[in-house]
Amino acid sequence: MRNNEQRGVPVLRVIAMVFANLTAILSANYIVFYILDHFNSNMHFVVHSEFFLTKYLHLFLPLLLLLTGLFYLLVLAGGGFRKMKLKKPVLITIVIIDIILAGAFAMTVNARAFGWWPFKYEQQEQQPVALATLVPTQQPTEEPTPEATETPVPETPVPTDAPTLAPDETAAPETPTPEPTEEPTPEPTPIAGLLGDKFKEKFSDGEPVVSEPNTSETLEDGTVRTLIYTYAGREVAIELYHYQKGKLEYQIADLYLRSIEKLTAIYEADQGKAKGLVDFARGGNALIAINSDYFSANAKDEGLIIRNGMMIKNNPCRHADLCVIYQDGTVRCFDCRQDNIDNNAILASYPYHSFYFGPSILDADGNAKKKFNSTLEQQNPRTAFGYYEPGHYAFIGVRGTRGVKDINGKSLGNGKSPGLSLTELSELCAKLGMKAAYNFDGGGSSGMYWNENLFGHNSRVTGDALIIVD
Repeated sequence: MRNNEQRGVPVLRVIAMVFANLTAILSANYIVFYILDHFNSNMHFVVHSEFFLTKYLHLFLPLLLLLTGLFYLLVLAGGGFRKMKLKKPVLITIVIIDIILAGAFAMTVNARAFGWWPFKYEQQEQQPVALATLVPTQQPTEEPTPEATETPVPETPVPTDAPTLAPDETAAPETPTPEPTEEPTPEPTPIAGLLGDKFKEKFSDGEPVVSEPNTSETLEDGTVRTLIYTYAGREVAIELYHYQKGKLEYQIADLYLRSIEKLTAIYEADQGKAKGLVDFARGGNALIAINSDYFSANAKDEGLIIRNGMMIKNNPCRHADLCVIYQDGTVRCFDCRQDNIDNNAILASYPYHSFYFGPSILDADGNAKKKFNSTLEQQNPRTAFGYYEPGHYAFIGVRGTRGVKDINGKSLGNGKSPGLSLTELSELCAKLGMKAAYNFDGGGSSGMYWNENLFGHNSRVTGDALIIVD
């Protein structure tokens, strides 16, 4: 009986140790990435990166679990567990050791992958290249109207056999009085730009007009929509709405632009020079701004990155969706799982901006999606870009439960809004009638700036922003 107990005890100890080891490794990785995502603003991008979502989760973490499992089997085969007493302090000690080792492994692998000191990630940086400029469509010029000239009237020969009238019998033909004709009303000159004459009432013919109406209405689903800011200039018009339903808060800015150059990107290609959204907005004299895709951190060896007609990176797009804004104002989102993303074809079509983050939120027909190329589908603070037609766009900002900072960087505690899942965000964009929509960097990075106000979180720095200038 005693021998049977001695044979069984090591097996139970091994099972207990394996479970303790698994718990330790998963806990260590969770702790490491929670710290990276929440407390270190320069490393938060790790959990959104292609490397983490593919290689680390699908390769390095299972490999770590396999190696430690083999280690315990070797210890078992060598009789190491027979001498070890299954006591609580021993298990706690081993779990702590496992957490430290697994955490060190996680930090080492990611340090090597992302170029943190002292592991230098060597990469050939690409120099920005100016892309070809689309020649703007010329407005038809009116042909000059030729001045009227008198046409000589040929004399009618008088027949020789016509009777001769006496001087007093000569009758002058009656000249009919011409009736007045209405002059045609001249056609108005078409307005040049993306929208032409559309939404003309939203623009100003003179100096820009800024207002903060704060007028509210309750929608059918109980959402309270408040118009909080408007801007009307010659080429830019903005209408910013705040939405609230229960605790959920989000803002949507309707943007009307006659020139694609008013939709400007401002960025730091060097990841180490990341800054807050407010700094980007103020530095670019933005009327309104949102954070975008943080390409300097998220696109190391992947992604087609274009800003303001300059190609910054020309790498394959394998794991993240791509959004392209063309010089003619059109927008297309590419699903990397379904679309064959041809960088050369895109570059030949006069792109102005391209973003590599995502996922794309609507399908090709503008309908809501149920499946997304992302592992972060749960409710979260969100930043997104929407497209209706060339010249009509939207900035979307959704507040969540992360930490909130005001425009001066002062902490306001955690947000009370639950945020939106990708499915909920997709349904919202489809309901609003957008033809395309694209998800930007969210979480603590999410923020929207306008007129020296800030909505969102802004609790982390970012590498770039999409702004509207006039």
